[in-house]
Amino acid sequence: MVTKAFELIEIVRNALEPKYEFPYYALVRVHSKDGTFHIPAPMFNGMSKRSKWAGSLPIAQDKRDGEYFECPFCGERSFFSGVCEDCRRDYEVWEEDENGEFGNDGHWVDGPLPIEYRNRESMEKAAKEELLRRIDTGVDLGIISAEIVLPVAWGTELEHSPFLKCADYSAQWALDRIEKEIRCHEELKKHEEYQEMIRNYTPEDGVPLDYIEGDVITVEGSEELRRHVNGVWQHKHEGYDYWHLMTRVHKESMIYPLCEPDMNEV
Repeated sequence: MVTKAFELIEIVRNALEPKYEFPYYALVRVHSKDGTFHIPAPMFNGMSKRSKWAGSLPIAQDKRDGEYFECPFCGERSFFSGVCEDCRRDYEVWEEDENGEFGNDGHWVDGPLPIEYRNRESMEKAAKEELLRRIDTGVDLGIISAEIVLPVAWGTELEHSPFLKCADYSAQWALDRIEKEIRCHEELKKHEEYQEMIRNYTPEDGVPLDYIEGDVITVEGSEELRRHVNGVWQHKHEGYDYWHLMTRVHKESMIYPLCEPDMNEV
């Protein structure tokens, strides 16, 4: 039980550690010998090698606004990358409706884009994955430069928070105090006087002082298992291998004495 308590404390402690957090629509713009590509900045959130690398990048002078990207076919400006809606319609294909789900003979669906565009997208994706791999493994990145491009909410300036979020030191202090109390309690449990006091003391709800809700207890000298859930004790044992109330009278069928009870019996 104590080990589980320490594990829970460690989970909370890790969540409270300093970490990098980038705005949702921010971009990491990378200039390499193969061209320029963008990676969503939130992919660098955390405190990994890639997080620290992105956190050290300068902020670009320009912003990601409603005219940052352009359609590769018609050149229309947009907040998002890729093919614009009008050009995408040029590559729609008619799909026959065999099951009559659409109330007519068929409907328009997205068709394949030109092979040149798809090849370029595949090469750019491979370049991004290779960059992330190199950052994670500490290999030479082979790039010319990189910067953070902050977003603008459709023409309105956003006040962005610092990328590095500070730790919550008051919460960290509270966890340190809790951990200290648990360790002191463990030391006390080694003394005979303490053990005798615990044996002679029964809380009003009958739950041991060091019990964590939901943990399974094995009854010494038997195969019985017990747990305390929502204020009541449950157990299961030989012949009744399902969780049921300890106060419940076992109802056995004359034909199937070991069958699973229905919901009305539990």
